[in-house]
Amino acid sequence: MGMPSLFCMRCKSLTPPGSERCRVCGAPVGEVHGKQYCISDTGFNASSDGNKVIISKDKAPAPYFPYEPRESQMDIVRDITTTLARSDHIVMESGTGTGKTICALAGSLHHAKMNNKKVIYLTRTISQSDQVMRELKAISSIRPVSGMTLAGRKRSCPLLRTLSGYEDMMPHVLANLCEERKAKTIRGDAGGCKHYERVKMFVQRIESFCKGSFPTSDELDAFCESSGVCPYEARKALIQTMDVIVAPYVHILSEDIRSNLLAHMRCEDEDILLIVDEAHNLIPAAREQGSFSIRMKGLDAAMEEITAMKDPVLFKGLRAGEFVGFLRAVIKNAANEKITLGAHEALIEHDRIESRLMKKYSMSSKDLAATIDGMISVGETRTEYLLEQGIHKLSELFALGVALKDWVSSAEGEYIKTVTAEKDGEALHASCIDPSDITMFIRSLKGAVHMSGTLQPLDQYARTMGLPLSAVKRTYPTPFPPENRSVIYVNDVTTKYEDLKRQGMTERIAKHITKLCDAVPKNTLVFFPSYGLMSKMRPMIESEMEKNMYWEESGQQKRTMNSLDRFRRDRNGVFFTVMGGSIAEGIDFPGDELSFAIIVGIPYPPPTLESKAMSDMFDKRYGAGTGWMYVSEVPALRKMKQAIGRLIRTDTDRGMAVILDSRASRYSAQLEARPSADPVEDAVKFFRGR
Repeated sequence: MGMPSLFCMRCKSLTPPGSERCRVCGAPVGEVHGKQYCISDTGFNASSDGNKVIISKDKAPAPYFPYEPRESQMDIVRDITTTLARSDHIVMESGTGTGKTICALAGSLHHAKMNNKKVIYLTRTISQSDQVMRELKAISSIRPVSGMTLAGRKRSCPLLRTLSGYEDMMPHVLANLCEERKAKTIRGDAGGCKHYERVKMFVQRIESFCKGSFPTSDELDAFCESSGVCPYEARKALIQTMDVIVAPYVHILSEDIRSNLLAHMRCEDEDILLIVDEAHNLIPAAREQGSFSIRMKGLDAAMEEITAMKDPVLFKGLRAGEFVGFLRAVIKNAANEKITLGAHEALIEHDRIESRLMKKYSMSSKDLAATIDGMISVGETRTEYLLEQGIHKLSELFALGVALKDWVSSAEGEYIKTVTAEKDGEALHASCIDPSDITMFIRSLKGAVHMSGTLQPLDQYARTMGLPLSAVKRTYPTPFPPENRSVIYVNDVTTKYEDLKRQGMTERIAKHITKLCDAVPKNTLVFFPSYGLMSKMRPMIESEMEKNMYWEESGQQKRTMNSLDRFRRDRNGVFFTVMGGSIAEGIDFPGDELSFAIIVGIPYPPPTLESKAMSDMFDKRYGAGTGWMYVSEVPALRKMKQAIGRLIRTDTDRGMAVILDSRASRYSAQLEARPSADPVEDAVKFFRGR
């Protein structure tokens, strides 16, 4: 299979051919495990040569904790097990190096095994699940335990990857296609799926591989495909036998996917114990899960399909062409009436679209619902016909009907509705501002662990999630020596919108950046609050800076990652990026790949209709001023903490951050930052002090 050359030796992530370094953890491709590259989330549990010490079963201070622990780790495990024993939720911020992954697994498995429960470990991305599998393998050395990562059909089905344009197909289409091929296989008809046919034959071999090797998601895919087996179907066949299931957020946030997951696990709600990793991302993910759009290009495509279908009837003689045609007119009218000169979006009345449809056709709300159901039914028939013709796409009428049904059922107070005028036509947007219905399942569980390295204020997370008042809230400090990190800020610049327009402000910021970077002979990350400001300042910086410069390119992922690879090989370069992106939060820079960070401004989110609605909602619920804190201040501080957290990943790292914004004085306690009259001199002294 060639797996050793395809997967990083450190984090086991899939590595593209020709890469010199892993794009997830930064380790050189092919590097053997050694002191620098085997350090993980539990990096301080290490022997003198950098390898984690696995302790024997009979000496374990916690039954499922496999390493020689520190007391702070036992505090975390005890808090988790005590909280879960009370069937409650624990909300915890655990700093870099505290080992939150292994602590959460150890505490949760102890409770789950005693109570015959399954652990579902949620991660934001598939790549973050790799760390979980490494820690489960360590636990297996002292206690019997099993685990498996989940991936969606689109990612892991080998049959779908043979189809042209499968990346753009809707999940409904992929599911229908898969079920059709499986049905043919079961009946013994031609045109089935050979990968599904081999699942039963090889399932025991795959189960042994999972329980013995604890493969990452990519490794499991590769192993299954080497036997000609569908990884997606193999996971479904094995999921019931595993103690821990590692999955992206959507597997719990989506009601349909969650129902299928629990059915395959043969679990009821009370049979699972949930761990939410990077929990600060959960609520934004839930809002994104609930939000949707109806675009003019989709309506146009539906009209073309209606013509091809000879204008079918939807309900009581009303034909699809007339109904969809009037819907187009209603949307265009809303855009013309509501969007002011110079703007591109506007709020609309919550029932504006449906009220005009009902008035036009003298409908009741029940009649409108029946018309939309008729559209969905016609679309389902059309989708089946397309599949029979070998056309692997979802009916445009079906997609429109589903979106319209969601639009009509979107509750006022949980959604805001807007109309936009875009390059490819007008569009309706239903933006979820209160995902309480989506997160209801998580709140209802009798025990869960919510954790992150940047979750404060914990009350804000617990409130917006709607967790019980009895939920336990804990903060655990980083174990690294405080003298290994320094955070300073300057008072003579700011990226406040009004001040940026003042003469010379951007030039002064650019001068700070060039002087700091040129004075410190270390790999440096410069974080901007937006792509717009980074683009504006780029010519000023490039004309003055003497060091090698690398830039994140908006919308150019391949070019950005190539630049990042070159930066990592450098030891005196500067990488310019944007706060809150994948570089700031999702990528490790081990050792001296990163020592210095410059944070340009406070990354308050730009004002939008959605953020204004959320701010008003929180003010009404929790008091004046709460909305600004929850919607703008807290996300900005989390982004800054994540950027600073890139610097120190082990107890031997040293790093410094400089914040170029006078407003940082408001948050000096939270950021552990102090003012500096001469940031260049302070930076030089810090790195000389080593």
